[in-house]
Amino acid sequence: MDEMTKQEIARLKADLLKKMAEIDDLRKLLNREIDRPFNPDPMDFTEREIEPFIEKSLAAIEENLSREAEPPSLTSHRPILGQPVRHFKRIFMNWADLHARKNLEKQTGYNRLVFDLLRVLVRRSRGNREKLRDLEERLGKCEEKLAVLITRARDLEEREEPGKAPADTE
Repeated sequence: MDEMTKQEIARLKADLLKKMAEIDDLRKLLNREIDRPFNPDPMDFTEREIEPFIEKSLAAIEENLSREAEPPSLTSHRPILGQPVRHFKRIFMNWADLHARKNLEKQTGYNRLVFDLLRVLVRRSRGNREKLRDLEERLGKCEEKLAVLITRARDLEEREEPGKAPADTE
């Protein structure tokens, strides 16, 4: 393994041990086991954690977009007054449903728009990440060529003036 890989493994181990210690501190503070999932702050995610988080979040949002509002079923436990009470509840719910449906339609439209925007932003981000990698590769190649050119220029200077010491341009 190269040195960078070893350093990355050591850093990840240190981060993991730190997070395990934080969880143990939370258990001590609560004086019991943690009984619900722990949701970390997305702003603290590493580059590797961001992509799975985005995929999971988009899937959850898309699942909620496909759900339709369902009216609750009306039943009554009253043997005598149950039928009239249910009838009035149904009338009131139909009246209230007209107003609620307008708001739900607006909210659903907004949710779909935001979801589409998020998907486009994720796609653009992925494309920009690929472009950045390409640019970094090109920059690295240019730096290598520049180093070669500087070395050649120094060699040429030395050949032209053999008695003088080479000037340090860096």
